[in-house]
Amino acid sequence: MLIKSLAISNFRNLESTEIEFNNRLNIIIGENGHGKTNIIEAMYLLAEGESFRYAKNQNLIRLGQPQAIIQSKMVSENLDYKLILKLTSSHKSLSVNDKSASISKIKKISAVLFSPESLSIIKESSDERRQLVDQLVEQATLNGHFVIRDYKKVLKTRNKVLKDIAEEKIKHQMGIDTLESLNPSFLKLAAELTYLRINVLNEIKPEVERSLNKIHSGKSVYFDFDYVISEKNHKNSSLEAIIEALRNRMVELEPAELKSGVSLVGPQKHDVIFLYNRNDSRFYCSQGQQRSIILAYKMAQIVYHKRVHGFYPLLLLDDVLSELDLLKQESLISTLNQTETQTFVTTTDILLLSKLSMNKASVFKIKNGQIV
Repeated sequence: MLIKSLAISNFRNLESTEIEFNNRLNIIIGENGHGKTNIIEAMYLLAEGESFRYAKNQNLIRLGQPQAIIQSKMVSENLDYKLILKLTSSHKSLSVNDKSASISKIKKISAVLFSPESLSIIKESSDERRQLVDQLVEQATLNGHFVIRDYKKVLKTRNKVLKDIAEEKIKHQMGIDTLESLNPSFLKLAAELTYLRINVLNEIKPEVERSLNKIHSGKSVYFDFDYVISEKNHKNSSLEAIIEALRNRMVELEPAELKSGVSLVGPQKHDVIFLYNRNDSRFYCSQGQQRSIILAYKMAQIVYHKRVHGFYPLLLLDDVLSELDLLKQESLISTLNQTETQTFVTTTDILLLSKLSMNKASVFKIKNGQIV
């Protein structure tokens, strides 16, 4: 899978930008605030259907303009595709080869993002770690996207009913009856998503450990994870055991849910704990070791994606090299040189370019939202 070109109009600070990309390595140099990350964000939007910066549509559109347009020509499995994404303050629309397509997910294109923020995921909230795993679920399983989508819908509905009960906007018994009709589908989707998360983590675990050992120059590092539901580890639980655990928790927390007006059971409350030499990495790892785990996870995600789909995802490195120490830089660059994934690197430091394989690279300089 390759992005051949990108044309951007009125996206963030990019008024009108067109770029023809290299099939292998593309380096975008510029000072902070001139638009490097906006180019990365535009590609991520095409690949994943949403921004990694959690912005509202209006924030993505250049000030004073009614819409933003992102166009791309790409090749996947020897077929050409033309993608056009249009953004207004209230709507996103996507066309593929001039035919309307779902904005939610295109299986022909996906991306793995490295950013300074991603390197701090381990010490951030459990929500950040869940999102890290859910991206893998969406990319690496046949039905992951649909399970996540449907679970979010039923969770939103269930929360609305609970809120209406708590605020006495509906009769209590009517609310209870509605909840009882929702709970079977809620429980089914909650268990399916939980099981998918556990499966992909078990699948990727050996590759993460290999990448960790590579980062540490062959030093033996043991990697594992715990999947925590209500303070209990369910890493090895069957689907049936997960359903039973969630059902029991739902009964236990029903009074609290009715009082608080929000769902207190489900995957949105679970946590993923990464273990480094059998220790909880949140508390027993240095910042450098925590970054090593995320770096290894992302490197493993690239390899795992190739194994599942037969092609590499786009690799987006947004100002991340300067955040890594020399050993981690060399490990990541070595991985890049050994894989055929199309890579996009942004940096303010021209000296970092000497470490990259320049014989396969194109370099672009950006200033005030323009490629110069």
